[in-house]
Order: sequence, then structure tokens, then C-alpha cells
Amino acid sequence: MTDKKALRQHFKLVRLQMPDKKRNTADRNIARLILSLDEYKFCENFLCYVSSRIEVSTLEIINKAISDGKSVYAPRCAESGNAMTFHRITSIETLNEGRYGILEPDVNAPVYNPKYTALCVVPALSYDLCGYRLGFGKGYYDRFLSENSNVLPIGICYECCMSESLPYDSYDKKAKLVVTEKTIYDM
Repeated sequence: MTDKKALRQHFKLVRLQMPDKKRNTADRNIARLILSLDEYKFCENFLCYVSSRIEVSTLEIINKAISDGKSVYAPRCAESGNAMTFHRITSIETLNEGRYGILEPDVNAPVYNPKYTALCVVPALSYDLCGYRLGFGKGYYDRFLSENSNVLPIGICYECCMSESLPYDSYDKKAKLVVTEKTIYDM
């Protein structure tokens, strides 16, 4: 399959068909591996998406980063267009349903300052062995990463959704590492 639309449908189905027990175990293992990374241990600013049902769960990762005293930021999509900003959060409970039904921080919460380095956990339906991702098709993260050179992108993905290679365009941004429940791929 090389058509991005068909690939998205395929990987959404794979994820939706994962048994809850397998998904929960994979989510815990991915969280454990993310939290063991030196890149995580030494970062001060931590940017992380807030997971929906179809994505690798980030709630444990976010809660641990907050308790570790990191400056934690979650994405917020603009009401129109495809702009995304990261806003500081101090608790999952402060998030509200936003665009696309995804939990987002308050628009008035402090915004991540791109002059500071940050580790960013990037969602995807699939990653390939070069670090390219198959996202949800809106380009939010590619635009954000293009505009923020101080951000180190780390992907998380279920092993069953890893691909040998994925179609990508010149504007697509690669992850430096991809973490699955089984291993850490260093790109």
C-alpha cells in the first residue's frame, strides 16, 4: 500500500481491533521506555499530545512528567486553519474538549517559547524505519516541527503499526527516535 488514505484506514483498523489488554500493556511499556530515555530525563520542557482512543495513550507519561517537575505543554489547534500551539499544563484535569473532540489546554495558558529546547512526543498512525510518520493528514506536527528547530521529535507507535517504509513528501519531518512497546528505534 502506498496511498496515504488507504494506509490511514488500514492502521486505524489495526488499532481499533487491538484487544484492550494488549493495548493497555503496550501503552504501559511505551510509557516506561519513554520515561527511561536520557532525552526525557534531562529535558526541562516536555511537549506531548493528549491521546485519543485510537492513539498510544500518553496520560501516564504526561502525569509523570508533571510530577517530575518538567514544564509540560499540550497542543491546541487553532479554531480555523491548521495552526497548532503548545500551552503549559499542570494537570490533566485542566484540559477541555477542543477541536476534533481532543482534550486541549486553555487558550490563555502560557505558550511554549521556541527559544527553549524541548522534547516533543509526536503522534502517528504508523512510523517507518527511517523515522517518517503517517499522521492523520492535517499537517499540524510537520508545520510545528518546521517552525521550531529547538524541538527534538520522538515518535511513539505500536509495534504492529511500524512499517518498513512509508510514502513521504519533502515537507514531512522525521522523528529522531521512535518508541514502541518492544524497542527504541534510533533514527
